[in-house]
Amino acid sequence: MATKTRTDRRAGAIPRRPDPRSRRGTAPSLADGWRQLSWSMVILRAFLGATFLFAGMQKLFDPYFLHAGSPNFVGTQLANFARDTPAGPLLSVLAKAPVASGIGISLLEIAIGLGTLLGVAAMTAAIGGLAVSVTLWLSATWHVHPYFLGSDSIYAIAWLAFLVGLWEGERARVGHVRGPLEVLGGMDRREFLRGAFVAGLTVAVGLVTKAFAAPAGSASTASTPARGTGGASSTSGGSTSVTGRTLTTLDRLPVGRAIGFTAPGIGAAVLLRLATNDVVAYSRICTHAGCLVSYDAGRHILYCPCHGAQFDPARGAVPIAGPTSTPLQRIRVVVDPQTRKVILPA
Repeated sequence: MATKTRTDRRAGAIPRRPDPRSRRGTAPSLADGWRQLSWSMVILRAFLGATFLFAGMQKLFDPYFLHAGSPNFVGTQLANFARDTPAGPLLSVLAKAPVASGIGISLLEIAIGLGTLLGVAAMTAAIGGLAVSVTLWLSATWHVHPYFLGSDSIYAIAWLAFLVGLWEGERARVGHVRGPLEVLGGMDRREFLRGAFVAGLTVAVGLVTKAFAAPAGSASTASTPARGTGGASSTSGGSTSVTGRTLTTLDRLPVGRAIGFTAPGIGAAVLLRLATNDVVAYSRICTHAGCLVSYDAGRHILYCPCHGAQFDPARGAVPIAGPTSTPLQRIRVVVDPQTRKVILPA
């Protein structure tokens, strides 16, 4: 009997105790984490992780992001994004400590990017990415329309899809989706060290990025498009001796409408007829990040589809919403009172 019992044990008649690590669902290694994903999840993980890592680094690399008084100052952006948006109260609180908030936002995006790419606390990183994207959707691009032109909306949906994919993978691996307490309770030394490594790497990346940023006083002014020499725009009553390029005529440009044109030395521009004898022209280059603004004939504003900046053409194209405090560049145009031609002076 004793021999038979030993034989049964050797044959595996008595089941082995399951590995506690498998019950807790310990996270796989970096390489295994990528190999276990479907191609759709690989694409989402790579794109979202790399994008958030770049976004956080880009903020710290911009010498004006933490420089008060500049158009790109994070405090100015927070205050402008808070205007008439659902996330306004949260951004107003962050705007009370703009430099600390700017550093925190940058490091948060870097941590989300690194956690996603390295597979460390990936589900937590995905929840963080979703929260950041939804917040920006409800603030920075809230006024962008149609809604699908707002980049933050698709980022929120992409993070949601990635998070659902992680949930499904967790359920397939351990039988259910673990809650925060279960995750903390099942954390082993290896997982803790991996989390500490990502935290340290986040700070290191932030410090190195900031160290390579140019000083605010000597940085390039590319963030604010260069001003031309055209001066302020003119209305009807100009001299008939003015020579230049005819853009259109008042007969072809109804009140409240706009047309686009290209201004030498400036680029894309827009011509608007505000009233019977009031015609103005501005550069279409947004003073925040250089995207091209469009004219909303219904609201009589110029708006940027990238980050929701809005400009009032009736008041010198001053910004009325969004992340910039700098008006659009004005372009001088003249209306010939006899021919009713709108002329861009030579």
